[in-house]
Amino acid sequence: MSAESRTPGEPRSVDTRNKILEVSEREFALEGYAGAHLQSIAEQVGVQKTALYYYYPSKAALYTAVLVRMLEDFDRTVSEVLQRPGTPEQRLESLIDGFNGLLAEKPTYSKILIRVFVDRAQVVDTASILPPIQSVIGKILRFHQEGVEAGAFRRTSSRHFFQSLLGMTVFHYAASFFSANVLGVADIFTANAVRWRRDEMRKLLSFGVLKREAPSD
Repeated sequence: MSAESRTPGEPRSVDTRNKILEVSEREFALEGYAGAHLQSIAEQVGVQKTALYYYYPSKAALYTAVLVRMLEDFDRTVSEVLQRPGTPEQRLESLIDGFNGLLAEKPTYSKILIRVFVDRAQVVDTASILPPIQSVIGKILRFHQEGVEAGAFRRTSSRHFFQSLLGMTVFHYAASFFSANVLGVADIFTANAVRWRRDEMRKLLSFGVLKREAPSD
């Protein structure tokens, strides 16, 4: 039985669904919503275009599924790093490392996010994507506010902290060619370049966030 003739309840349907999402993620990252074509996605998956509709009834539904999977990955990462024990400084480093590591490991994520922020596509099922977005933002805002209240972080805006963390990671990896040229490296996704970005983010954010004792006379 071919993959396209299977229904979602049959044994290999999960593998097919995952392959569709992986291919679609690359297609939407490269072409955006308007430029992505279901025929191209189907050919890369190795199924007929009509088979996609067994899993996703429309291009909009497929795009929403890609966004939900990506956002849930962010939510898992944030939850994992913020649940680790440690001082506020250690947990801040874990959060920075988690964001940097995820976007370095998943090059399509930053490109999709940039397109979402800029295009503001009206085709997305907002009810599906809002919960993971709110979860990620809420956890990071609470983390920063708790650090401020504990006296470990400077009394700065938690919302601007979130924006800074997001901007420092998403733009860097989304504009990979530009970033590589600015930094003078061939590829920002090499292990050395990823570590360099992580270390610089730690310095920049830690300097602005952590309270430092004033030097004694």
